[in-house]
Amino acid sequence: VQDVPRLSPGTLAGDRAVDGSWSLWGPWQQCSRTCGGGVEFSYRECTDPVPQNGGKYCEGQRVRYQSCNTEPCDASEGKSFREEQCEKYNSPNYLDYNGNVKQWIPKYAGVSPRDRCKLFCRARGSSEFKVIDGTTCGPDTTSVCVQGQCVKAGCDQVIGSNKRVDKCGECGGNGLSCRKITGSYNKGIYGYSDIVTIPIGATNIDIKQRSHRGIKHDGNYLAVKRENGAYILNGNFSVSTVEQDIPIRGAVLKYSGSSTTLERIQSFRQLKEAITIQVLATGGDANPPKIKYTFFIPKDTAFSKSKEKKGLYLSLHMISDVSDWVLGEWSECSKSCGSGWSRRSVECRDGDGFFSSQCDRELKPTDIRPCGDVPCPIWQMGPWSSCSRTCGQGERRRSVFCIDYTGKTVEPEMCDPNKIPEPASGQCNNHDCS
Repeated sequence: VQDVPRLSPGTLAGDRAVDGSWSLWGPWQQCSRTCGGGVEFSYRECTDPVPQNGGKYCEGQRVRYQSCNTEPCDASEGKSFREEQCEKYNSPNYLDYNGNVKQWIPKYAGVSPRDRCKLFCRARGSSEFKVIDGTTCGPDTTSVCVQGQCVKAGCDQVIGSNKRVDKCGECGGNGLSCRKITGSYNKGIYGYSDIVTIPIGATNIDIKQRSHRGIKHDGNYLAVKRENGAYILNGNFSVSTVEQDIPIRGAVLKYSGSSTTLERIQSFRQLKEAITIQVLATGGDANPPKIKYTFFIPKDTAFSKSKEKKGLYLSLHMISDVSDWVLGEWSECSKSCGSGWSRRSVECRDGDGFFSSQCDRELKPTDIRPCGDVPCPIWQMGPWSSCSRTCGQGERRRSVFCIDYTGKTVEPEMCDPNKIPEPASGQCNNHDCS
């Protein structure tokens, strides 16, 4: 007669292990923005069924998200969503030294790539908060913030999209709807002189002022004013020496600061207000400025250089100095997560586009920069399983999962094998078996 194994209370059919399974995805929650590209979330739980008697916990993504309300905002007056968030901290209770309400504006310069989804505002101080989901990560990217992390998105405001803005400022355009404007200025007249007025609709602005003989603070400084005459950079004979980002309608001006041998103003987005570029000259004819500018405007936009030509003259030095550094696009980051490097080509070319050796080596722009917005996947301990027995002494376990920054379970190979924790197990005691 064959022996029949004796079953313990913990192994009866009614107490067998039940693996957990995901419930159906819940409805999409409220969009984080009403226009301009927000983010909405949907959730599911490990409740269909709940794991029991040592059964496995659900593996996979508990949260999913997608873009929503991607249509442009009508009443933004050219302000970015980040500007609007900073403005909410303007209060009559906080005044500047002139008695005016302190104005809070976004701070971009000096912010770590890992912190681009935090709200840095500056006035005469700074403040740090987390931005609302759907806020762009910075003035020179279309990526958006989701739960405090920078996530790839296209210029169409859709997460995961590969659409990019062309040089004309059109999303997904072919670069044929605009024309390039270039010019130079080297008149040494004391005080403020107009260089060029950049019209509404201009994109990819680049103004460069090379210091005389490579000397910092050579007495020539770039300045910017609005149509109403109000200065937004280096006005009233007061010069900023530090790097800063200046919000204007539709775009952000990236200023290098005046304490460099190559003073520079750049902007990539489409202007929604006209600005006038000036030079503040304090050195006279003995120390003239060396300024070059380029930008793109729509083909149907009227533009005249007549104002700038009044104050121009070409010296023999400027005629011979036609070589310049030409910058390529930044490459993809060397790492898909964590801290990596991005590179670009920096080539010396003459006015006809041919390679040259006449560029100033000391003024060569950098060809490498740190990058890496997305944190690397990490190991995470799962929840404790149910006890292996319903009575008496049993065992429970915790599994180890590799998860990305969204909480999604990914392949273990994506996590650092040297940092994997040991799977945990322990005893569990229930009531005595009767």
